Amino acid sequence: MKTLKHITNFLSIIVYVCIIGFLAIAAPLVLGYHPVVVLSGSMEPTYHVGSVIYYKAAPFDQINVGDPITFVGAEGGVMVTHRVVEKDESAMAFGTEGDANDGRDPGMVPYANVVGKASKISIPYGGYFVNYGKQPFVIGIMVVILLAGTIVDHLAKDEDDKKKEKKQEEQTTQQ
Repeated sequence: MKTLKHITNFLSIIVYVCIIGFLAIAAPLVLGYHPVVVLSGSMEPTYHVGSVIYYKAAPFDQINVGDPITFVGAEGGVMVTHRVVEKDESAMAFGTEGDANDGRDPGMVPYANVVGKASKISIPYGGYFVNYGKQPFVIGIMVVILLAGTIVDHLAKDEDDKKKEKKQEEQTTQQ
């Protein structure tokens, strides 16, 4: 029982560390920053593939040429983070380009599609952690580990209580 208890305690610690990691990645939400996972190398070396970056809503007049913005792309509503290379005041739109790309993105990005201005903060490889950790199978395994740990702890406590009772009975009968 002790070996099983050690194993479940060890696995539970790993699950708790993962939960703390998720909370740390989500913590900037309190300040209005939203996390997004970098899926392509178009913004290398500024933002690496697999990183978590943060964006925050910004009014049109606070977004300038040179700023990275996160917007809903034309291709199926995927979030894209690229740098502003042109700002059209009259159309309230932006021309964008990825840092690693050879040319501009086709068309202009209407301000209505901009979800925010990207910050310089990024968590390298954090996106892999987030994407893996939000899979239902992984969440299920984490729940099972925590439940198993709770059950094993309860059973081990019952076993220890029985041993103590037996020891007390033996001491009483010897006197």
